[in-house]
Amino acid sequence: MVTASQVKGGHEIMGVNQNEALGLMREILQDGFFDLQVECYELQEDLAEGICTICMSVRNKTTGELLSIEGRGVGLVDAAFQGLIGRLSSEYPSLRSISFSLFDLKGLLDSGGPSRTDAEAQVAIGVRNSYGSEFRFERTSRSVSHACIQATTDAVEYFVNSERTFIKLYQIRNYWEQGKRQDLVEKYTEMMTRIVVNTSYSEVIERIRKQG
Repeated sequence: MVTASQVKGGHEIMGVNQNEALGLMREILQDGFFDLQVECYELQEDLAEGICTICMSVRNKTTGELLSIEGRGVGLVDAAFQGLIGRLSSEYPSLRSISFSLFDLKGLLDSGGPSRTDAEAQVAIGVRNSYGSEFRFERTSRSVSHACIQATTDAVEYFVNSERTFIKLYQIRNYWEQGKRQDLVEKYTEMMTRIVVNTSYSEVIERIRKQG
């Protein structure tokens, strides 16, 4: 998951503060907050064809559910991202509105032993939403691949929780609207405005309306 220490300075871009948004997500979702952790993976890379195939086991620490993720791409990060989006976007369509915008790898060589080959690596990825805002996710590990995969998973986790939060707020707001509690309608409408900046939920709203 993304924590305050993993998001640079709270990382506020175009009115989006990831730490504040995460706080709201946790407040609204509570036990429904997704906390995704990569437990293991297998990678096969065809260097001649330039294709990577990855199989990941990702645990939702909140529920204990183990997700099997398979993806293909031109490298480790692309394969992991495509696998996560392919596995989750049917349930969370807003994931189809995000894309990578930055990838940065830094070796923290002073953290290693004499050979420095065991030094920590810091990976930062940027994800751009449908409005052009960029979100940053960072992970540090002695395994470069682990840092890459978990940072990518953190990004997808953030947008899954954002969509889940939006849906719950939408439902709560409509409940109080029918109950003619304008004060609570305004309260939850304001909360929704703090979530909709994450990305577009037009397809999500349409799905909710169709479900009645």
